[in-house]
Amino acid sequence: MRLLPVIIADASPLIGLAKIGRLALLKNLYQHILIPPAVYAELQAGSLRPGGAELQQALMEGWLETVDYAAIPAAEVSELKERLDPGEAEAIALALHLPADLLLIDEQRGRVIAQQKGVRIIGTGIVLVTAKRRGHIGNVRAELDALFRCGYRLSAALREQLAAMAGE
Repeated sequence: MRLLPVIIADASPLIGLAKIGRLALLKNLYQHILIPPAVYAELQAGSLRPGGAELQQALMEGWLETVDYAAIPAAEVSELKERLDPGEAEAIALALHLPADLLLIDEQRGRVIAQQKGVRIIGTGIVLVTAKRRGHIGNVRAELDALFRCGYRLSAALREQLAAMAGE
């Protein structure tokens, strides 16, 4: 019997949350996040960007953990890499293989493919809404605006929808 849910993350939500100083929300909400090697490589490549130190700290603390390549079915990854970047492909394949309770992914094409394969997904916006509901942050709109200022692509309609979900 598992005590903690299996949460797998793609790089974009991790990077976005780290850039605005909110990566620890994932630890507070889910305790443990798994990432495939390609996501780890993306995080390492950006270790000097804003949020890079926070990502490295999470990896050192162990609540953000890289899964070995052997845990990811190569055939599934190859098929997914034809349509997605390596991090998204490996994250979806890992979510299918474990199986995961949730896949944290924001890129639209990856979300659609994951859902078609039966993977339950959440995005950064839902993480923020959940964090507000549990008292970890006070205002979702402010966090979404911070993400947007950092270059995170969020449509005005999505920002409004998430703020409404948060009661703002």
